[in-house]
Amino acid sequence: MKSLVTTLFATALMTGGIGFSSLAMADSHGGHHGGHHGHGHGYNKAWMEGLSDEQRKQIDKLHEDYYKQKRSIKDKIKDAKHELAKVITTDNPKQKDIDKSIDAILKLKREKMSLKAAHKIEVRKLLNKEQRVKFDEHVLNKGKHCRKYKRHHN
Repeated sequence: MKSLVTTLFATALMTGGIGFSSLAMADSHGGHHGGHHGHGHGYNKAWMEGLSDEQRKQIDKLHEDYYKQKRSIKDKIKDAKHELAKVITTDNPKQKDIDKSIDAILKLKREKMSLKAAHKIEVRKLLNKEQRVKFDEHVLNKGKHCRKYKRHHN
């Protein structure tokens, strides 16, 4: 009976992981489902109107660097979640080991969020005052969309 419960729990974890992986794929493309919007990485072009060619090149470079770093962190998160699943599905899982795995995942998620915030700050530094207003509106509206999306899809 205990092995059945363990198997069912592991299956539930892996099934949940599939759902999260589809969200991760959407997130890796700027949070949009089903492909790219705008400039290739899923970011909205509206705030980019009026940028000089030099600003676009600099921002594209920042985006490229950001997405490489983000991908690396996301891969580490995936590995850490797999490790957590392995710990949970052992014959006698210890809460201390589970908590250690969870802490590792949360540390990586914090790192990813910090990277995203730093990226936005770097992009913002390249903009003049009028461009920053458009960019800030984009950032604030995207935050509203994320909360709305989570409320309706979780």
